[in-house]
Amino acid sequence: MEMKNKFINYARNIWERAVKLLPMEEQLWFKWAYMEEMIGNYTNAREVFKGWVSWTKEEKPWKAFIKFEERMENTFNKTNENNQANKIL
Repeated sequence: MEMKNKFINYARNIWERAVKLLPMEEQLWFKWAYMEEMIGNYTNAREVFKGWVSWTKEEKPWKAFIKFEERMENTFNKTNENNQANKIL
């Protein structure tokens, strides 16, 4: 509901309280990290992933974190390629 109405800080507050109450609930962590990534706040998304992997030894959080970092690397590389192309033109 908060995201639909663009209340990002309220949504963050809810996610933070939820993972404090239920730290082993993977979906909460994943949805929070996904929200941060979708709004372009990659630093916060990375911090959420770091918090998530600190709570568990399961494989799923690590795989999700790795995929996130791969997406960030691809995004960074595409941005650099576009900047280089613009400089040439």
